[in-house]
Amino acid sequence: MRTSLLALVAAALLASISPHAQTAGPAQAGPDTREDVLRGVGIAHGMLRGLQYTDATTTAQFQATGTQYIVGQAFKPGGPWPAAKLTKYNVWINYAVPGMRIDLERTNPDGPVQGGGGLPFAAPQRQILVVGGTRAWNEAMMPGGPATAAIGQEKDRAVQIWMLPQGVVKAARMAGDKLAVGMEGNKRTLTFPLPDPVSNYTEKVRLDERKLVEHVEVMVDNPVLGPAELEADYDNYKDPDLSDIPFPFHIVQKFRGSPILELTVTSARMYNPYVVVPTPDNVEQAYAAPDPQSKVEIQKAGTGVWFVTGASHNSLAVEFKDYIALIESPVGENRAAPLFDAVKKQFPNKKIRYVINTHHHFDHAGGLRHAVAERTTILTYRDNKPYYEKVLASKGTRPAVEAVGEQRVLTDGTQRLELYKIQNSNHADTMLIAYLPKDKLLVEADLWNPPAQPNAPPPTGIALAEPLNLWANIQRLKLDVAQIAPIHGRIVPFSDFRRAVGQGNNTN
Repeated sequence: MRTSLLALVAAALLASISPHAQTAGPAQAGPDTREDVLRGVGIAHGMLRGLQYTDATTTAQFQATGTQYIVGQAFKPGGPWPAAKLTKYNVWINYAVPGMRIDLERTNPDGPVQGGGGLPFAAPQRQILVVGGTRAWNEAMMPGGPATAAIGQEKDRAVQIWMLPQGVVKAARMAGDKLAVGMEGNKRTLTFPLPDPVSNYTEKVRLDERKLVEHVEVMVDNPVLGPAELEADYDNYKDPDLSDIPFPFHIVQKFRGSPILELTVTSARMYNPYVVVPTPDNVEQAYAAPDPQSKVEIQKAGTGVWFVTGASHNSLAVEFKDYIALIESPVGENRAAPLFDAVKKQFPNKKIRYVINTHHHFDHAGGLRHAVAERTTILTYRDNKPYYEKVLASKGTRPAVEAVGEQRVLTDGTQRLELYKIQNSNHADTMLIAYLPKDKLLVEADLWNPPAQPNAPPPTGIALAEPLNLWANIQRLKLDVAQIAPIHGRIVPFSDFRRAVGQGNNTN
């Protein structure tokens, strides 16, 4: 009897010891039942504890450094995303009331920089990116500081919660009977739908021999690429705060096969640090209002030329005798649809024959899928043509894309619109500008953004490189410019630009 009693006590103690200790060695192959697999994975990640296997993990926090690659801002179409050096990457996660806050600081990488996304930075840049439930926002100055709604970013940020290892376990358990358990070689896999606001996404997870998450895949939506695979790889698991909750100290993410994030974790608190992500009132109010990208305002900017504003990116509608040419269809469907509707209303008897794409960066190409659906021909620099024909094709439909070389002119004998390739830009290798000689109006994107305040100090240092290159191209092309209509900002007299590049009131 004494021996039996000791055996029972030993069994009870074994059931309650740290789950990390129980999974220190390779796990033995267990039953394929959903419940057994979920229990094993939860124990391996230090989440299911005690005799009742209660999920004890609700929040986590980690710090890291590394490299961030800026999606959609490659120098050449289909090329690698430009890199920024992450000097700080602090993350707070709440799994119980789903939310995440990322407080990062980034600076220029070593060596020359080509591509967009604000690179090269004139100074180190701080961003505080937040998602809570179905709301996304950015904070200023400090975590919990003044908030600005980031409508449209909810899915991109929320999916990150459920791709982290403990998030994987949570989401798999929430999936219930929709969880599918499988094998790839000798590795266990889990496949399941994610919770709101990414309930239309399915996540596939591969476990290592310890039942720890080593690889995650999610097919996400992208305005330019359409469905595209987001992946994460995890290794170098440690118990960072002696909580018996292992966490990977090396994280790599890829998007459509290209790296977008590589982190070396420096510290972590895995056993329920204090994390709350309440949605600010002004963010809720912003979500209750119409999507800001749907606001369209049209003002006359010249002879048969209309400046289309109201959101983060501008467009221009140029009227010809038999059709309309639209310069830029940006952002995504949420901007392109109201943009097209407004232009059609302005010109009810004329078809939008062309959309002129200034360059291939995703924020400027995000509305091209809508243009394809409208059977509108895309005019873009020649190096973009094969790229767009590939990524914008859907269900066997080949988009109409016409290549622009060093110069292209649209004219009907009265209206004239000239397109030119910009040389020597480090922002994008496919950059076009537009020029309307009748009104001496230049249209450009990202090469110079007029400051909101007319008397703001001019750019200096690295920030001056692209404006100076635009000036050099204007001189090379011998363009007589009176006004600039930027894709970002307000129409300004050319004298403002001359002052910005240190040319005073010199003529062309």
